[in-house]
Amino acid sequence: MRLIDGMFARVLIACLLAAVLAGCGAAPSLFGPSTGTVTGHVQLRACGGAYRPEQTSCPTHPYAGVTLTFTQAGTGSDQAVTTDSSGSYRIDLKPGTYNVRASGPGDQAGGLGGPREVAVAAGKTVTADFVYTIQLL
Repeated sequence: MRLIDGMFARVLIACLLAAVLAGCGAAPSLFGPSTGTVTGHVQLRACGGAYRPEQTSCPTHPYAGVTLTFTQAGTGSDQAVTTDSSGSYRIDLKPGTYNVRASGPGDQAGGLGGPREVAVAAGKTVTADFVYTIQLL
């Protein structure tokens, strides 16, 4: 009788251990997503003459090939994404606050307008659009 009780206990422990280990693989899906998404567009705005920030008549065009680097505040870890032919980008990031740097092909003279800091939350999508402004003389 004692032998049967010992075997039963071992089988029961093995089954419980298998159930716990099987549940560990499912944990991320049980607790939801662990990243958030940042999407947006980068446009190139070309203004002629003496540019003024309030000038709205400057034409804009999608800006392909711009690299956006997201640096997580506090950790310093970087992730980068490059815009496609329509000036669009999408990147999945861990939750947190990120500083954003942009560099375009040839690093056009002018400023980059748009958010310099982006807050990312798990399971959420944030839109961050940027505009490079150059002056045509």
